Amino acid sequence: MAQATLAVNAGAGTLLDYFSRSKNGNTVLVPSVWMDEHPGAMYFVPTGSGVSLATAASHPIEVMAGASLPLYVRRIVLYQVGLATTASTTDMIVGRLSSAGTGGTVLGVSAIDSTDAAAGMTGMSLPTGKGTEAASSFWRGQVYLNQTLPTFAAGEAMKILDLDFDKLRTKVPRIAAGTSNGIYVKNISGIAAATITAIVYATEWNY
Repeated sequence: MAQATLAVNAGAGTLLDYFSRSKNGNTVLVPSVWMDEHPGAMYFVPTGSGVSLATAASHPIEVMAGASLPLYVRRIVLYQVGLATTASTTDMIVGRLSSAGTGGTVLGVSAIDSTDAAAGMTGMSLPTGKGTEAASSFWRGQVYLNQTLPTFAAGEAMKILDLDFDKLRTKVPRIAAGTSNGIYVKNISGIAAATITAIVYATEWNY
């Protein structure tokens, strides 16, 4: 993404808002910045509340780009819903797909702003024929699955993964336009009886 400049010639009478401060003996002007509402169309893809982790190397959720717009993945959140037979940990992987899965549960895609156009992106949970995984992933780590419901802060305590790519202050994962391009979440180990809810938040842009 190339850097660009914009020439401004507003004419007489236009004033920009600054704060004047002294730093190291020098007077500096700090411009006032007001954050506008985010202009991108934001969508979320939730699974049902009982996606099983019992099968090793399964894909609890896959999200594919639409035919015409690239997909920018903003956040992936997983909550444990059903308790594990035995408290366990499992590696989770988030990576790219080069083909879509088949035979799973088709997921609805909703716009956060109801006036935005319908999304091109699609979602699926637990495909019986998993999409083709790329050779490398962009996140891998361990999560803990509870055997017993915590007695405090149950909602946050049952959150097992929260990948908020915006908070990393770097580029978010970009999925090129095309229905064969997407992302997956995979549990490496099978965890008996454990079930989750997964939610993927993403933006579609025309670049």
